[in-house]
This record gives sequence, C-alpha cells and structure tokens, in this order.
Amino acid sequence: MSDTKNKRCDRRDFIKNTALAGIGALVMTGIASRAVSESKLPSTNNNPPVQIPDVRIKMRHVDAFLVGVSSSEVIEISLSDVLKFHGYCAAGVTLAFREAQEAFRLLYGDRLPERQGIKVHTSYHCCQAGVLAYITGARTDFGALVSRGDLILIPEEMKKVVFTDKKTGKSVTLLPQVDPHNIFVPLFRKVRQDNSVAPQVRKLLNDTVQDYIASPPEKLFKIQKG
Repeated sequence: MSDTKNKRCDRRDFIKNTALAGIGALVMTGIASRAVSESKLPSTNNNPPVQIPDVRIKMRHVDAFLVGVSSSEVIEISLSDVLKFHGYCAAGVTLAFREAQEAFRLLYGDRLPERQGIKVHTSYHCCQAGVLAYITGARTDFGALVSRGDLILIPEEMKKVVFTDKKTGKSVTLLPQVDPHNIFVPLFRKVRQDNSVAPQVRKLLNDTVQDYIASPPEKLFKIQKG
C-alpha cells in the first residue's frame, strides 16, 4: 500500500515539475523573443517622435450639453484627439484637420459650426474620411440617426471634399493639392519590412505635419464656394 502511495506521489511530483518546467520554458521563450524583436527596433535616442501641434477646432454640440454628456455646449477637438481615434497616419490626419478648419472658416466666419449639422462628401476614403467623421459627427450608414448618411464617399477620381451646412444648404469645396496617402502608404509598408528606415520616415512625417499646419490654405487647396 505504501509503495502505491509513493508511486502516486512520485507521479504527481513528476507532472508538477514537468508543468513548471514547461511554463518556465514558455516564459523564457517569450522573453527571448521579445528581446530579439525589440533589438531589431531602431533607437529613438537621436530620433525624436513626431511633434503634434496643439491646434484645436471649436464647435457647438448643444444636444451633448442638454443631456448632460458635456459640461458646455462648446466642445474642442484637437489634432491629438483625432490621432488617438485614427492611428499613426499623421500627415493625412493633419491635412483633413486643415480641410475642416478652412471649410468652417469659410462657411461660418466667427460663428461656431454645429457638430452633427454638417454633411461631407469626400473622394478620400482613407484616414481623411475618418478624420472628418470624427470632427463633424457625420456618418455613412451607421451611427446616430441625426447624422447617419451625412458622410458620403464619392468617386476617388473626383479628388475633392465638399462641406455643406445642413440648415442653410451653403457649401464649400476643397480640392487638395497634396496627397499624403500616396507618399506615406508605401513608406509605412517599407517600415514594416525594414525597421531601419523608420528614422527617415519619422523625420519626413514630422516635417510634413509641421508644413501642413503652417502653410497658407492656397498652398494646400483650391477652394470653391457654393
């Protein structure tokens, strides 16, 4: 009887030790794999991150204030906010942010635009459409009923973005003169394949973001009213 108990104990100890050894091996493998992966990433010591300018768009969002979601009927949307929503394509995000800024200036002057009160037609189906959806509240076939159908994707070859105030019907059309999508999509793919080119891409992305924010509107867009 004693021998049987000893055998069972020995078997349990063997299973326990084997399991622990296996877990230890997996942990060490994970650590090693992570170390190898991190070792392939370029150092950031001499390559500072992209500097995101602190620029903001103010809008009125009365419904959010009335139901208590916001403490004010005026909201601010920053470029950093939009990047958190979209991701890393900072050049396309910045260009679309400038599109909204210029369109609102032309449509509303000193007045604040109404969030969910703007219809957007855009030929740019990439990050730029997402940016304009975030800022204006416009949506395609989903989202809040009040703004569903307000974001309309038009043929890409038209190469334009149209902002229309839903109450007045007034509109402004912007024809971008730059195309960050064509520039950076191939570069982002290259970075994924070869991390060593990341510093050069990072610098170009930073320079592009600063340029899009600082440039006069006529350098970035042709503008048509009505």
